[in-house]
Amino acid sequence: MKNYYLLTFFSAFLFFALGCSKNESNIGQKEHDPNKPIILSSFSPREGGAKDKVLLDGDNFGSDASKIEVYFNNTRAAVVSSSGNRIYAIVPRLPGENPVIKVVIGEQSATYEDTFTYTAQAQVTTVTGNGQTAFREGTLATAQVYGKYLELDAEGNLFMSWRDGGTWGVARINEQQNIVTALYEAATTGERVLFANGLTVDRVTGVLTASHESVPEVFFSFDPREAWNPRQRNAQFSEAEYNSIVWADRYANFITFCPYDGYLYTRFRDGKVAKIHPDTYEATIVHQGPYGSQYGQAINPAKPWELYITLHSNASPVEFRQGIMVLDLRNPNGTGGFKRINAPGGSGFRDGPVEEAIFNLPKDIKFDNDGNMFIADYGNHCIRMLSADGIVTTVAGQPGVAGYRDGGPVESLFNQPWGVAVNEQGDIYIADWSNARIRKLVIE
Repeated sequence: MKNYYLLTFFSAFLFFALGCSKNESNIGQKEHDPNKPIILSSFSPREGGAKDKVLLDGDNFGSDASKIEVYFNNTRAAVVSSSGNRIYAIVPRLPGENPVIKVVIGEQSATYEDTFTYTAQAQVTTVTGNGQTAFREGTLATAQVYGKYLELDAEGNLFMSWRDGGTWGVARINEQQNIVTALYEAATTGERVLFANGLTVDRVTGVLTASHESVPEVFFSFDPREAWNPRQRNAQFSEAEYNSIVWADRYANFITFCPYDGYLYTRFRDGKVAKIHPDTYEATIVHQGPYGSQYGQAINPAKPWELYITLHSNASPVEFRQGIMVLDLRNPNGTGGFKRINAPGGSGFRDGPVEEAIFNLPKDIKFDNDGNMFIADYGNHCIRMLSADGIVTTVAGQPGVAGYRDGGPVESLFNQPWGVAVNEQGDIYIADWSNARIRKLVIE
């Protein structure tokens, strides 16, 4: 009986203690009142870079951080906590130039009048390569590379195609495993069955696909479940479409996986754009655009129906030369389906709004997950970025100055960068072609 009374007393005490603890934890908590406006007063600091702390002052925030969204332009910031009148947030990566800060709670939102001054911090390092152009497998320190085009899978494997230095091939580079290894290599033109240029990866399946430049129906896939052994695939065009490709300028330098509809897209030098089913290989021409050699192709993951293409100095009509084009895959033959987005007048350099920007032989292009495009500006020896809000900036290298130097965005030097790839974290890998090295650009 005595034990019963002790147990009852202990249970009552515990219930009382937990109730007091719960009540104490609610002291000072504030709820957002949806019937009253969000009040914004000031924020600090006024400038900074990615991962910096920012304090947003105002009122009617509520203290439940999970219900608060903060945006720098259109890029969402991480919200750490809120006291009700002060939000503690983290500046996001690459929000665009002079971002405005917006606070969203439920159906309500408010924007600070003053803008934030965002400063990107960048660092360039060398991943592999020693300046020698003959390909050689090995560790990152001992390997030799002469890559032109790059692509990444979701596991951090970097794929490189090359066609110079005496051999042709596709290689896998893995920083964590400290390895550079060939997936396919040919030492002579007689042995060469794959003439690879642009590469693409389906980041869900991990399958790597490479275009075969001069045979219109042929492309190759490398499946990680088969240890990336190359498999030849033949696109199945109708007889009429196939004949139109064969007798035209059939060279196809790129193939790109499109998550919008699950098809592969390739473009021939005569301007035809074809889509290919990745399983049945059924293919059809969906667009006829301008003539011209091509040096880049990519899908914008933020708008996966947009296929971007860079054309070279032989494009015809002339208004498409040395430009960045976009094709809307939702209606590829519609009015305005294919258009140039940057200013005409290549072989120059100008940052600013994309409609005013000029490049000099832009080569490979890739996007990060936020919709920022990175361009290997071959003739200007630098890496440019087209932000999701339409502003072109130089993020690494010195425009017009060729060289080799790691370091910050101003100190770093490139020599005719050709290929780019962007991983899930937003780090940019660069095939620094005339330096025969793979470089890495980390922007925060």
